[in-house]
Amino acid sequence: MKRQRFNKAIVFCTATVLLLCGSIPSIVSAQAANANAAQGLSISPALVELNANYSTSYEVSLKVMNVTSSDLVYSYTVNDFGSSDETGTPHVVMDDKLPATASVITWVAPVPQFTLQAHQTKTITVKINVPSNAEPGGHYAVLRFSGQAPDVVGSGVGLSVSAGVLLLVRVGNSNDITEKASLASFYSEQNGKQSWFFEDSPKDNPITFVTRIQNDGNVHIKPIGNVEIRDMFGNLVKTLSVGNDQSNVLPQSIRRYDVTYDNSWMIGKYTASLALGYGTKGQAITSTFDFWVIPYKLILAGIFILATIIFILSRMIRVYNRHIIEKSKNESSNKNKKHTKKKD
Repeated sequence: MKRQRFNKAIVFCTATVLLLCGSIPSIVSAQAANANAAQGLSISPALVELNANYSTSYEVSLKVMNVTSSDLVYSYTVNDFGSSDETGTPHVVMDDKLPATASVITWVAPVPQFTLQAHQTKTITVKINVPSNAEPGGHYAVLRFSGQAPDVVGSGVGLSVSAGVLLLVRVGNSNDITEKASLASFYSEQNGKQSWFFEDSPKDNPITFVTRIQNDGNVHIKPIGNVEIRDMFGNLVKTLSVGNDQSNVLPQSIRRYDVTYDNSWMIGKYTASLALGYGTKGQAITSTFDFWVIPYKLILAGIFILATIIFILSRMIRVYNRHIIEKSKNESSNKNKKHTKKKD
């Protein structure tokens, strides 16, 4: 009877420990989406790239749609822009400090005002005249369209909608163009903190691989490539894409590219390898670094659970051994008593 109770106790304790071991939750990462529609006005394409020659005129077709429920009269504005920060956000130059040889403002022919009825679409043509003395390299402008109700046109009030098109003009031939880029930095971070050692696995806390490209040339470039993650045995864990057709780096600026890995449990040493290509001649940028993922909190929790299991089992074995010894002593004592009675 005592032995049956003891066996039930062992089963109960073992089941409890296993339940504790299986109760570690995982965190599901969330993805964010972005939108690129302007308020009440749709323009396509939103980005125009032009490979231009000196003393040449070019025509760009734009499709403009009034997505409001009112008729609007549209006018245009042209401003040069540069790099605002490392995210690639354009910085619009509101003054006209650039010389005519560098500013696209004087290159764009005037666009007459036009009226669009509610939900009407129209294709307009923008003419760009590249001067003979244009500076070689990249020139950048934003062509903005603003809409007003017909009854307030010219009053300076009633601005209702506005949207823009980015113009990236590349002027010159291969002898004039300098495509030169360098790697400003390549590293990993978690929760916004740069590190090569991580306590949490990417499945619970995503790891971000940061690539910062510096453009030392005179024209915009588009670095495109990937980051490969391999384990300590050289096995490929994941390939992450870096850059796209619209991720330009403007001259004399740095752009940052972030790629995140969040869907695998990792432990040990890993290697991140960067390989990017850019330019018309297939230039390459490569880099490699090692990082470690040691979820020591989880490991300590596992060690604690294992130690608890070992302690409980050892206690059970001791109790069981005492039970067997006591039982053996009782049986031996009973035999001796019976043997004594027989002699009497």
